[in-house]
Amino acid sequence: MTTPLADTHVHLLAGLDDGPRDLDEAVALCRALVADGVRFAAATAHQNPIFPDNTAARLCAAATELADTLRQKNVPLTLFPTGEAYITETLPDDLQAGLVQPIGENGKYLLAEMPHWVYLDPRPIAESLRPLGVRLVIAHAERYPEMLHDPELTAACAEAGCLIQVTVEGLVDAYGADLAAVRTWARWGLIHLLGSDGHRIDGRRPRLKEGFRVLESWLGTQGAERIAGLWNTAVLQGLPVNVPPPTPPKKRWFTGLFGV
Repeated sequence: MTTPLADTHVHLLAGLDDGPRDLDEAVALCRALVADGVRFAAATAHQNPIFPDNTAARLCAAATELADTLRQKNVPLTLFPTGEAYITETLPDDLQAGLVQPIGENGKYLLAEMPHWVYLDPRPIAESLRPLGVRLVIAHAERYPEMLHDPELTAACAEAGCLIQVTVEGLVDAYGADLAAVRTWARWGLIHLLGSDGHRIDGRRPRLKEGFRVLESWLGTQGAERIAGLWNTAVLQGLPVNVPPPTPPKKRWFTGLFGV
């Protein structure tokens, strides 16, 4: 591994959600990331009705405090304040109103997850964000069965401009049909970003290197570094990410005859 890793989804902001309970634990999480070869991280906190006090200003202030502490303690990790909002029809308006924090200060990408109670088609929301110069990142996309077991739908979301983020849990802890489906995404070129979704040092610890190793076994070192290093870092820094179009495997001539 020659390219520094970046984490596009890790809960580091102390006391704001179900992530680290205090600043000391947040620093411990940052040290764990650095030990895994991570040098850039989205300092994430939930922004939804469950955590109504998590304004963009509050997230940025917490990220600044943590970044100052890391410098004092010589922890070489660069942070980018990031909200994890809900994918809803109001998301573009909420962004314009300053209610949600995009990824980093450049504001070119927005991390969002499905509401807990329903799956919503992200394509219209992605289209609504496009005139604002913002690209939708679908957080932990492998957790949505509608997408995971329908690569054609996932490909359509990618073609609409969405970036598909997969978490370490989806690569390391999945098994059976779910793991096979994630591997299908990898073959189709539908894994664009990797996030640890780390929360606490004693539970849901960030394990980005483990996820990187799985990608490496599937896609080779260059493919894994492109996702977890180059594209992850570009998103955090607000730089363009030009992912290739999805490439489903070609059907063999006898598929239509025998269904195999």
